[in-house]
Amino acid sequence: MHLVLQEPEIDGVSMLIGIDQVVVQRRTAAGQELLIAETSAYGRTLFLDGLVQSAEADEALYHEPLVHPALVIHGAPRRVLVGGTGEGASLREILRHPSVEHIVTVDLDPEVVALCKQHLPSWSAGSLDDPRVEQRVEDIQTTLAAARPGEYDAIFLDITDPVEDGPSAALFSTKFFATVARALADDGIAVLQSGELDPIDLRMSRAIRSTLQAVFPWVEFAHTYVPSFHCLWGFALVAKRSFDRVPADLEARIERIGRAQLQVYTPTAHRAMLELPPYLQRRLEQPGPVITGEGDLLSYTTGS
Repeated sequence: MHLVLQEPEIDGVSMLIGIDQVVVQRRTAAGQELLIAETSAYGRTLFLDGLVQSAEADEALYHEPLVHPALVIHGAPRRVLVGGTGEGASLREILRHPSVEHIVTVDLDPEVVALCKQHLPSWSAGSLDDPRVEQRVEDIQTTLAAARPGEYDAIFLDITDPVEDGPSAALFSTKFFATVARALADDGIAVLQSGELDPIDLRMSRAIRSTLQAVFPWVEFAHTYVPSFHCLWGFALVAKRSFDRVPADLEARIERIGRAQLQVYTPTAHRAMLELPPYLQRRLEQPGPVITGEGDLLSYTTGS
């Protein structure tokens, strides 16, 4: 058995994950260290740059909360943009919504997408070959710059965390979020995976919230616990207008997407995901710095 050291989630804590079998390991042309391995704790697991990205045992605990609250609140999304194709699991969940007609999904690293399709086939479940899905290999900033104003009913930013010198650090800024707002329909909803909701240190989450509020009039946070991440994980839902977080016909909307196929998402789960614990909500609502993209960037390393 090999051991993979996961970088600390919080100061003073590291995780060791036992590896039973290496399925594939390589450095991609895009510069990412990819490992897909069998683990006794979480089953088959995807690591990028030494960190867990997605695990067989609990990937639905991440992907269903990422996708369904926003699309159910919207009610009838037709045109969807996904930044971060990855394993294809987000596409799998988006395609459960019968109103969806077309998805543009982009990723900078086609090797990761191809290797996940080969070695993690249940994650994408055929979604990468669905005729409604258009795959592109490009920077999400390029995609947004080329988009027509209001082109997308929903935008999912399943991008990597803003690690110092990482590819996503510049995306957590008002400069980038303004391009998201431009491409989003007036009645559209965008979702940003917003990283760990660390109840001890919410500086990162506060900065993300305050930065989003500088661009969007409606900002809500959802949350879920992901065991392989060892923490509460946050998702920011944003829009140009207000939405009812719990639609009056919530149960009917969820039935339309095939409730029997869902592993995590239910009407009760929807309400719980959008209801942060009161002490966490109070701490999150304390203002953080607004990151413009012109000066210092947000970074887990610097703690800006």
